[in-house]
Amino acid sequence: MKVIGKIISGFTILSFMLIIYATYIERTLLTVKKEDMVLNDNWKTELKVVQFTDTQLGEFYDLDELGRAVEKINGENPDIVVFTGDLIDNASQYDSLDKISTVLSNIEANYGKYAVYGNHDYGGGAVNYYEDIMNEAGFKVLKNENDRIEFDNFNLNILGADDALIGNYSPEDTVMNINSKDVNILLLHEPDLIRDFLDYPINLTLSGHSHGGQVYIPFYGPLKKTYLAETYTKGIYKFDNEKNTKLYVNSGLGNTKFPFRFFNVPQITVFNLKI
Repeated sequence: MKVIGKIISGFTILSFMLIIYATYIERTLLTVKKEDMVLNDNWKTELKVVQFTDTQLGEFYDLDELGRAVEKINGENPDIVVFTGDLIDNASQYDSLDKISTVLSNIEANYGKYAVYGNHDYGGGAVNYYEDIMNEAGFKVLKNENDRIEFDNFNLNILGADDALIGNYSPEDTVMNINSKDVNILLLHEPDLIRDFLDYPINLTLSGHSHGGQVYIPFYGPLKKTYLAETYTKGIYKFDNEKNTKLYVNSGLGNTKFPFRFFNVPQITVFNLKI
């Protein structure tokens, strides 16, 4: 009985420590993940793209933490910075809307900053503020459209789809005039939408939305999956299509609904693209 009691006590203490860690420690951490990707076997140029996503500004993520992320982004000297949606968790309850663009405007990128809408950028009245905030911060917001950047030996096309849950999502408009000779990078909020684009010459798709499940159980996966992030939840996925499309699902920076993060340290991701 004493042995059983010790086991129960030990398990209780361990459980309590894990809850404290997941609630108060892991979600305040910040990591920079780096991914090298060859998009052209005969590559001649390297391009650095930094992605951040799902800040969910509000109860569980504040502007000081966003400022730390901005410093990390600038420390990478990015060529391009992209944000893949969900800036504010609930805009109707957030009282620092006027300060967000000031923080984000400090992000520096050599060739441009781009953003797309997430579902939280429509809900809670955020649709009235999101695009203005991002524009004031120097981001170009893409809604079912694309933007081309011309380099000496290639063209880079950044495509951005609108949110599919609350927005006016249109794959057809997003890929309008897409050219297979360009390097095409697609920004999606919800990763499962990749299935709508696999017949198009997309080299790389960057998404968020899933938060990696927020609580990730080793050898099991996300404790709870999010709609439209049920098939693709975290990390890199590869497809056997014309362009050998790669999908990257970023675990994001903030939290929604619950404060817990476990095996999902908040992250920004740096892509060293060989083109």
